[in-house]
Amino acid sequence: MASSDSDSSADKKKRKDKKEKKSKKEKKAKKEKKSKKEKRRRDDDDAPSAPAGPPPAEQLTDGDYFSKSAEFRAWLRDARDLFLDDIEADAARKHFATFVERWNTGRLGADYYDGSVASRGGKRTKHVWSFKLDDSERRGLASTRAAISRETRKDDPTMIRQFAKTEETPGAFARPAGRMMLAPRDAESDRLKAELMAKTG
Repeated sequence: MASSDSDSSADKKKRKDKKEKKSKKEKKAKKEKKSKKEKRRRDDDDAPSAPAGPPPAEQLTDGDYFSKSAEFRAWLRDARDLFLDDIEADAARKHFATFVERWNTGRLGADYYDGSVASRGGKRTKHVWSFKLDDSERRGLASTRAAISRETRKDDPTMIRQFAKTEETPGAFARPAGRMMLAPRDAESDRLKAELMAKTG
């Protein structure tokens, strides 16, 4: 009799474990379903349910992927919190199809249609560049920037200039006609120059 009692308790335990596994599986499936539903709802949150106005005159197709890349990048960043450089090409095309549908139905903000989104630029990737420089490296970098700026503003001796011919001797050249224009100075180079002057003396 003792062996039948142990068999029945082992069977009960197996059934209980099986039931618990099934229950866990069902809970997990329910949670995944809920999360998918929530994701779909969240994806549609960026677009008003009704068009903001009449559909735009310019209707997009999948062929406009490159011509509307600036607007698409901005929408992807704003609506999906994604960066085009960080996702696969297939995923980008799928997101672009959604963007095209929203564009064509007028469900995007007015700044997408008037071009102001494309002109605002912004980050192209989530990566944050950080260069750790100490004070001497910063000063060296500023000095190099100033030197490059100064050199690019100098007159280029290889540059061909227009000279007026003198009337006395044919073929002889006089001074340049008119005044030569130099590039305007910028505030940063003036600031760097003042810093250097203060440090040196």
